[in-house]
Amino acid sequence: MNKIRLSLVLIFALFTIYSCDSTKEKTTEISESLVGDWQVQWITYPDKNAPTNDSINYTMNGEMNIKANGKITINAFGYKNCIFGADTLIHTLNWEVPSDTILNLTNDGDKYGIPYTILEMANNKVKLQLVDDVYLFLTK
Repeated sequence: MNKIRLSLVLIFALFTIYSCDSTKEKTTEISESLVGDWQVQWITYPDKNAPTNDSINYTMNGEMNIKANGKITINAFGYKNCIFGADTLIHTLNWEVPSDTILNLTNDGDKYGIPYTILEMANNKVKLQLVDDVYLFLTK
C-alpha cells in the first residue's frame, strides 16, 4: 500500500514539474513574440445605458516599443473629443508575462501594475483587454 502511495505522489510531482516547465516555456514564447515595434489602437464602446454622444470618438491610435530588457514605451496620440484624452502621452514602463494570459505593466517600485488580458495572439497581431471595456489591437 505504501508503494502505491509513493508511486502516486511521484507521478503527481512529476506531472506538476512538467506542467510548470510547460507554462514557463509558453510564457517565454509569448514574451519573445511581443518584443518589437507595434502600432496600437485603443477601442472602447459606449455604455449601452448611456445617452449617445456623436461628438465623442471611442478610438485612439499609438505605438508601443516592447524591448527584450523588460521595458515598454507607449506613445498614445490623443486628440480633441477622444474619450481616452486630448493629449499625446509618452510613457516608459516595465513589462512581464507572468502567465500565458496576462501582460502586466508596472512603474518602477509598483508591486501590482496594470494587467492586460491576452485575448488573441497571432503572427504580427495581438488583442489585449484592459478592464471590462477597453481593447488594444497591436499590429506589426
